[in-house]
Amino acid sequence: MNAPQRNRRARGQRGGISVEAALLLPIFMLLLLAFVDFGRLMWTQTVVNSAAAEAARLAVLPEPSDAQVADLATKRVLDGGIKTLPSVSVGARSANTPVSVTVSVAFDFLVLADLAPEILAHRVLSSTSVMVHQP
Repeated sequence: MNAPQRNRRARGQRGGISVEAALLLPIFMLLLLAFVDFGRLMWTQTVVNSAAAEAARLAVLPEPSDAQVADLATKRVLDGGIKTLPSVSVGARSANTPVSVTVSVAFDFLVLADLAPEILAHRVLSSTSVMVHQP
């Protein structure tokens, strides 16, 4: 193949990669942002689980009040980087019976909610931890 034919073919291929990138880049960006959203969801659920477990550990002791247990759970959620105040529910506390602590936090997807608002617009992440109350 001589040089003019190679140049003609190379000129005909120019811009092909730009077109392919323009078609695929939005899809890759959407996937990347979806991974970030689901990562935030998992991270928030882990923080809520941890806050419920720590609050339940405090709730099984006879000294702390329900308000102190709720304050600990709220502090752990806020320390975990979640900006939304949680809803904390402490079950009945009597000797040698299980006590439950439920922590709930509102969660909103950043990008995916725009794609499917009726499915992903607003969620409440909740965790319940149960331990036996000490006498």
